[in-house]
Amino acid sequence: MVGIVIVSHSAKLAAGVKELAQQMIPTDVPLAIAAGIDDPVNPLGTDALQIQAAIESVSDPSGVIVLMDLGSAILSAEMALELLPVEERKKVRLCEAPLVEGAIAAVIEAASGASLDRVMASARASLSVKISQLTGNKISLEEENSLENETAVASAEQTIKLTIINHYGLHARPAAKFVNTASSFSAAIKLQNLTTQSQIVSAKSINQVMLLGVRQGHEIAVTATGEDSTEALAALQKLVEEGFGESNDPSSSPQLSSSPQLSSSSLSGIPASPGSAIAPVFFYQPTIPEVINETTDNPDAEWQKLQQAIDRGIEELKQLIRKESAESATIFEAHLLYLKDPELINQTRQIVFDQSLTAATAWAKAIAKLSASYQALEDSYLRARAADIEDVGLRILRLLLGVTHQSINIPQGVILVANDLTVSEVAEIQSGQVLGICLASGSATAHSALVVSQLGIPMIVDVGQELFSFAPHTEIAINGSTGQIWLDPSSELRRQIQAQENRQDAIISEAVTLDGHKISVLANIMSVHNATYALKCSADGVGLLRTELLYLNRSTSPTEAEQLNIINEIGSILGERPLIIRTLDIGADKPVDYLNLPAETNPGMGWRGIRQSLDCPDLFKTQLRAILRASAKHKIKLMFPMVTSVKEVKAAKQLVSKVQAELKESSIDFDSEIAIGIMVETPAAVTMANLLAKEVDFFSIGTNDLSQYIMASDRTNPKVAALADAYEPAVLRMIRQTVDAAHNSGITVSVCGQLASDPKAVPILLGLGVDELSVNPPAIPEIKAKIAGLSKSEVKAIASTVLQLDSAIAVREYISSVAL
Repeated sequence: MVGIVIVSHSAKLAAGVKELAQQMIPTDVPLAIAAGIDDPVNPLGTDALQIQAAIESVSDPSGVIVLMDLGSAILSAEMALELLPVEERKKVRLCEAPLVEGAIAAVIEAASGASLDRVMASARASLSVKISQLTGNKISLEEENSLENETAVASAEQTIKLTIINHYGLHARPAAKFVNTASSFSAAIKLQNLTTQSQIVSAKSINQVMLLGVRQGHEIAVTATGEDSTEALAALQKLVEEGFGESNDPSSSPQLSSSPQLSSSSLSGIPASPGSAIAPVFFYQPTIPEVINETTDNPDAEWQKLQQAIDRGIEELKQLIRKESAESATIFEAHLLYLKDPELINQTRQIVFDQSLTAATAWAKAIAKLSASYQALEDSYLRARAADIEDVGLRILRLLLGVTHQSINIPQGVILVANDLTVSEVAEIQSGQVLGICLASGSATAHSALVVSQLGIPMIVDVGQELFSFAPHTEIAINGSTGQIWLDPSSELRRQIQAQENRQDAIISEAVTLDGHKISVLANIMSVHNATYALKCSADGVGLLRTELLYLNRSTSPTEAEQLNIINEIGSILGERPLIIRTLDIGADKPVDYLNLPAETNPGMGWRGIRQSLDCPDLFKTQLRAILRASAKHKIKLMFPMVTSVKEVKAAKQLVSKVQAELKESSIDFDSEIAIGIMVETPAAVTMANLLAKEVDFFSIGTNDLSQYIMASDRTNPKVAALADAYEPAVLRMIRQTVDAAHNSGITVSVCGQLASDPKAVPILLGLGVDELSVNPPAIPEIKAKIAGLSKSEVKAIASTVLQLDSAIAVREYISSVAL
């Protein structure tokens, strides 16, 4: 007999539908519900694993029908389907019929012993009786068949063929965008690499998509089935045709500087991140948890343990995404998809239950198999993604085995030597600790190399085991642009390296438009080391000093003296250049135990930024005292984050005035005219910008948060992250509104979010009237070069045009079509 599953956001609604359906039949029909979530505060929701269990509980050779209410219920049901074994999946149908009428019709039909197709047809046509009663007309057989035919057409399979144009093909970040986009639709979507005649895989599985080995020039087939299949295919086609927002020109990919070869070196490897360093070596050996091949008598408990570990791993990754720079965050967003991949989860589940192995053993086996699949790919760029799989695997293994992960303890001013580094390990490196990195293995295309490059740390990979022949603390010199390594560098070599660095620094010039307008390009930084690197990249100052790093990875809050020393050090590096310091923006998503931050369901919109600082005046005053004291010697500006009202700004300014009075009373110098600004990163701040502008000296627009709040899309949620797109006209219009309000009050506006670091966005931002850009240091040379090729008149025309467009896709298409 056909089994039936009812999926709803509400457990009470599902129970009611089940009770109503059961009253219609004299015999029992296999009927299960999967509804609500285990959250006393917010019980409404759906759970893919709960749906999977419900399907398995009513599984029958005749098949299973799943009826759902709206929204995420459909997405959860699709994910549950992916979790099922392939043979069992073939017997399950997701039915688009209305929940109540469909359930009643399906139960009645199933009780008669009807086939799966007949039960589906009855559920789909279940509205005919209601239509007849409301209209007073009997529905004819032809009309009933028409209803079924319309449903069949809506669910018909559609296929498009596309050619991949971006240089590295479907590597991690474009694959993540592809999977995120596919997952935002309810249609079942499949993907095949036609060039290699690969197997057909789910377009909603990050690993299956990447293992197709799709490269530049390969043709793919995308097939969709379901009500929104047409829209899904259109969105995926746009994504592919735009090259996933990447350039298809290999020359635009990050390149190492063309440094000349210096004198003969002791060792050499593959250059991975440019720059030079001279320092003693420090050997790093990570602790890898040992996994013993263990069996279990309770697979259900092990499966539950694995799910809990994955949930915790997801939360850890979300913290990293919020903490890292925009470019690094996209890497961890891909890691998030690896952890949510239904194929990986299902394979691990099968190992647990089929082989009666513990969660840790099963997970290690599944990760090893998946890593081997990546390593077997022909494309070296895709092979390097095996490191990401192993990184994700290690994160969950530690959680399963209860191994507390210790932060990398590295002394200051060393060259780190290791066999390899994961991107998670690189993310833990404190700027200033490490002057260079040398790896015995590793890859120049690994994501760890990308993050190291953004940190401005020279790096050489694939040196070989000879690297470990150095005695501890031996001083070496490295050139990350050429791959050369020197043991005990001579004074002449030191002079050559310094001269090379000086030549590199002199290459970059000011950013002046063709019609003579100078645009300041500042840097977003977190530390002293970042400040030094920013100047090497020709930053005109610091537009955003994130102070959160001072508060992380410690047991007590930083003292006034500690903060003052670091701010003074950064100020000394910058000289007469401006330093804009953002006060603390930390919330429940950050691991700061000593602040005793309460757990929050949505920390991104919770107790953080200026609202938290005002609630913790002692903590806030300590930071303000350090900033104000440093302002006596350096060109410092003060900026408040996460502002939503004039009331907050006035309260913060009052506290600043109070601290100034205390310092004056103690005869401590400070800049009494210090400029005060705010981050404009909430729709409320944009709406009130005309009044907020009267209270402050400048605005800085944070497009990362502003985009997700305007588009109601959590950047850490793969299902909707793609919607938080700063190219959306809604976001661009709010930038224009903010600029207009600021200029009407005579204050300046900068943009410090990810959008400012995108060369394609520069014409739009300048055309909208933005006065300054604050970007990630590695992007500064390219942004300055872009500005130098523009004129004010042409960018104003561009901005005027894009504000009239209706989507981010349309904006990107227009910008790509304009010759600049």
